[in-house]
Amino acid sequence: MQKSILIVDDDERLRELLKDYLSEKNFDIYVSEDFNEAKEILPLIKFDIIILDRMMPSGDGIELIDFIKNNFDSPVIMLTAMGSDKNKIDGFKYGANDYLSKPFEPEELYLRIQNLLDLYNNKNDDTSLIKFGKFSFNLSTAELKENNKIVYLTESENELLLRLISKKNSIVLREELAEQDFDESELRKVDVRITRLRQKIETNAKQPQFIKTIRGKGYKLICNEI
Repeated sequence: MQKSILIVDDDERLRELLKDYLSEKNFDIYVSEDFNEAKEILPLIKFDIIILDRMMPSGDGIELIDFIKNNFDSPVIMLTAMGSDKNKIDGFKYGANDYLSKPFEPEELYLRIQNLLDLYNNKNDDTSLIKFGKFSFNLSTAELKENNKIVYLTESENELLLRLISKKNSIVLREELAEQDFDESELRKVDVRITRLRQKIETNAKQPQFIKTIRGKGYKLICNEI
């Protein structure tokens, strides 16, 4: 069954290029030129992915994320020329699942779409697990096991692990893992939470196998390839 994607961008040329490219990848593509029109389209079709620009004539597309998250279960990729670290952090803060800066390679967008689809498909599959080493995390039950033994996670640790899983085998910025504002004290709290989580899933928390530190950027969860 074809997956449905909504592209919201005021650049007609880009909309058509993406529509042609992703249609060739066997996606069912819908387009909208601004987020007011998108609000009319969204209730009509269950979209598997929404690709959203920021600066449009109707305003900042980031405002649409709140509407999407409150009414639908579609993951959002922000695709925008606003590519500074602050802009990316704002996107994640407001609920974007991924953020890609223009200019971009269409193949990279395609791979990011596939990663999100895989993650959301797993959420709807009670039997699918995210595995790393002898550990497995069930996305449906939010349950971590070491072999067949349940590993207790606090709510905070569970949320942290889910954020790492959402970009498994890719870098997750420290700012994405922060719970509140992104000042240095909050970022240090992220490091403390990572240390506590490592103590539950690493043989040696000081030489981690699974939650790797990416210096100057953030962390990466190394998962088994299926």
